[in-house]
Amino acid sequence: MKPVSILAAAALSLLGTTGFAQKPAPQAPASAPPPFLIDPTQKPQPKPAPAEPAAPQASGAEASMAPAGIYKPLLPAQRVSLEGESDNRSWAFYLTQDQATAEVSLDVAFQNALVVMPEASRLTVRVNGERVTEQPIASSDRMARVSVALRKGLLRPGQNTITFEAVQRHRIDCTLASTYELWTRIDGAGTRLRFSGDAQQFRYRGIDDLPAIGGDEGGQTVINIVAPSASRAIAGNTILAVAQAVALRGRYGQVVVRISERPPERLRPGALTVVIGTANELRDLLGTLPEEAATRAFIGFSANSRLGPATLLVAGQGWPDIEATVAKVLTEPVSRPTNINRSSMDTASWHMPDAPYVAEKRVLRFADLGIPTQEATGRRLRVRALMAMPGDFYANAYGEATLYLDGAYSDEVLPGQSHIEIFVNGNVAATVPLNTTKGGLFQQFPIMVPLRHFRPGVNEIWVEAVTLTRSDEACAPGATLPGRSRFALFDTSSISVPEFAKIGVNPNLAAIAGTGFPYSIAPRIALVMGRLDAANYGAAATLLARLAQRASRPLAVDPLANLSTVGDRPALIVAAAGQMPTGLLPRVGIADTVRTTWPQRDDAVVVTADAEGAAVFDAVINRFQGRQTTPEDSGGGPATTNEIRDRWRTSLGGPFARYFVAFDGWLQRTFDLSFAQLRAPLRTVTLYEPAEGADLVVAQAADPDTRQVWTAFVARREEALEASVERAVTPGNWAAMGGKITAFRGSQETHVVSADTTRFVATRPFSPANMRLVLANWMSSNIGIFALTLLVACIGLGIGTSLVLGRLGRRR
Repeated sequence: MKPVSILAAAALSLLGTTGFAQKPAPQAPASAPPPFLIDPTQKPQPKPAPAEPAAPQASGAEASMAPAGIYKPLLPAQRVSLEGESDNRSWAFYLTQDQATAEVSLDVAFQNALVVMPEASRLTVRVNGERVTEQPIASSDRMARVSVALRKGLLRPGQNTITFEAVQRHRIDCTLASTYELWTRIDGAGTRLRFSGDAQQFRYRGIDDLPAIGGDEGGQTVINIVAPSASRAIAGNTILAVAQAVALRGRYGQVVVRISERPPERLRPGALTVVIGTANELRDLLGTLPEEAATRAFIGFSANSRLGPATLLVAGQGWPDIEATVAKVLTEPVSRPTNINRSSMDTASWHMPDAPYVAEKRVLRFADLGIPTQEATGRRLRVRALMAMPGDFYANAYGEATLYLDGAYSDEVLPGQSHIEIFVNGNVAATVPLNTTKGGLFQQFPIMVPLRHFRPGVNEIWVEAVTLTRSDEACAPGATLPGRSRFALFDTSSISVPEFAKIGVNPNLAAIAGTGFPYSIAPRIALVMGRLDAANYGAAATLLARLAQRASRPLAVDPLANLSTVGDRPALIVAAAGQMPTGLLPRVGIADTVRTTWPQRDDAVVVTADAEGAAVFDAVINRFQGRQTTPEDSGGGPATTNEIRDRWRTSLGGPFARYFVAFDGWLQRTFDLSFAQLRAPLRTVTLYEPAEGADLVVAQAADPDTRQVWTAFVARREEALEASVERAVTPGNWAAMGGKITAFRGSQETHVVSADTTRFVATRPFSPANMRLVLANWMSSNIGIFALTLLVACIGLGIGTSLVLGRLGRRR
């Protein structure tokens, strides 16, 4: 070995013992990231580090990249993380004709973990499949900033794709746990397209250019609806219809709608201004109108010196005229009949390709899911795929999908220590050990994946191959560098989804979060707001925009002033607690006293992931000194009554109780059964009271009179209604909704209360085959009743057999 190599190896070994050792990460994630594949709130935490190579530069870009000219943020969140030894993210962005033909530069800002080896780690960026830059990952102490000019003709009007690929190797550690320490975070504030020229050169030519609005540095698109008649009931339906149609046609990943009677004072990237009103109202507001908008109904972009080029004008001679034009021009092109299934769910703004929609038996090839054939030289390979289930998906306790794996692993892979794992929404669904010593070849090898891990809406599937070798155990200098391929995964692998039960269940907030069900199939929806003002309309419009995106169709809503006119329709309720009329909250499972006590309650300060270090320190000290009540103590924790009872039975019940709990655990591990499943469900109805620190509660129940579904979004205070709903509809929080009640606490903490009892809602014509699957799933969920039914059937069979034999004269 050369002296330089010996010195380098010694230096790396010294680094491993003098401050760079990190705690081992778990070999499997405890929970999945949100199904949008990004962490919108996580902030990188740089650690002190010795001097490393300077951050890479390209095209003379370093230091500050203050936007020169027009810029367009590209990330679907504040940051996107690339993790492990190899990872990639791909999504779509949209351009107008003028933007696609302009001179464009791509700026990228990123930072990586301290333990990433820069000599063997690379970040590659591709635009429309073409590699535009490749940089060493060597910026653990500061943000690296690179810029590259894109060639003419690479970008095109409409949809474009961008892909970030990371190959990362650990500096010193060869264990499997060390692969979880590798990360590179792309920064949303510094990753964007820069266009030469000024705003006047870039025009939005028509409605089809709506997707080009994009998002801001955090991936959020703000739709500012300016309506001089916003406070009048006559404008309500039109405003809500425009908000939904624009969100659908814009294909935005995160949408916030704000409604006012005056234009916003400040405009930023990712903001669209929609001006709605009669010609006379808009003339007073804007001063001048385009000629075509002055005499007839008009919908189109109109550049305004005050509001900028991203101004959508919706005008007419009267509100009936405006409503008819909105329905024809904006709503009809994105409307979908409720009895026609879609083929995919739109995920392009944060994941490419779109998630295929599985409404019946179907086989999905990896190639169609965006997983190419690939070989891995590292210790852990992970690939991702998305698939979507319908809102009436009912297979939480029965049925299995089958993953047919095509792959191979080399003879270097150690048997017993290596395996393949399948994760569904972060849950370990299947594990296959690699046991042969001479390598192996998988050809349509079946792996059973229980359907209970799936849910309505978008589901994320990981296929992870852990391949360890003897060189990893020795961990000689250079052992973490790429070597021979250990594992190969072929795109001919597939996932086969069988027929599953299809019937609606309520309450079930997960179905609303996934597909907007049951509102997605309702002909009309009653919308009840606490007050008919701009703040309540803005919160309702934000919520409806998210529901319309999940349902893939605009929802027909009727804003109502009181509950007496709801009738036989499903209802959405959006209000602050103090705005709720007496008697409404108990109908959705919340205590009526919440109206007066919750807004006035003095809760402890909530410390979120974004809090400063001093606030975190103070909260920890206060909690330990005063033993203040935590959300878990007040009903917000994961422990259930049965879990607490079992724990106390173990500690107080003596040796027999311990044997009982041990036997119960063995049943769960061996047969996936437990004594808890044999217990009769509790029928006592208890009204919910928000836990400490909760600022928004979502509750769902069936109206006792009409049996229609009512869902209430209740904010703690009036002044925080819009902000609370905006936080709730962010991808991570929205995907976390479930059960009959979901409480939101802080920026991204949720507490889900499961439903004690549920009710079926028929969504399809009666079918014996579907009913058999429904009964199979229901019996699997209620195993005590199934066992009792089986016992009664056996007794009846015995009695019947005895009677028949007696009549035949064969009884002894």
